Amino acid sequence: MPISGEKLQDRARDTALALPGVSHGRPFTEQLEAYKVAGKVFLIVADDPDERIVTLKAEPEYGRLLQHEQYKSV
Repeated sequence: MPISGEKLQDRARDTALALPGVSHGRPFTEQLEAYKVAGKVFLIVADDPDERIVTLKAEPEYGRLLQHEQYKSV
């Protein structure tokens, strides 16, 4: 079952923080929380309560696969 909004952001944050070697901070603006591994950003979570956005970086082939799986389950 898909999740959205604040629950999705919380799950993304918790999952990222559970990974080894992850750091996080707000290097861009106070509203964007960035998660990094090996100095590279892989997750950005927006703190705007009107727009609950999670941006996840992935290799293009994996991104397409994940998008396909998401739309199959909706």
